[in-house]
Amino acid sequence: MILASNILDFLWPNVLLIAIHIKNRRPIRALLNGILPYEKLKGKPPLVYYLRALGSTVYSLIAKEDRVKLARFAL
Repeated sequence: MILASNILDFLWPNVLLIAIHIKNRRPIRALLNGILPYEKLKGKPPLVYYLRALGSTVYSLIAKEDRVKLARFAL
């Protein structure tokens, strides 16, 4: 997954932290009744709506007060 996405070398530590973050939020067989590790610890199911595919396109938001209509990159 990491090699196929052409991630730059300096981003690998962050990718590993993300992988651990995801691993802690997936079901495992060791716990009864299909409880997730996160759910066992916190008592509620994890939120995963913010997860995106590695290498997906993202856009940064420029605050309205920082936008300039005649800026070089204005659309």
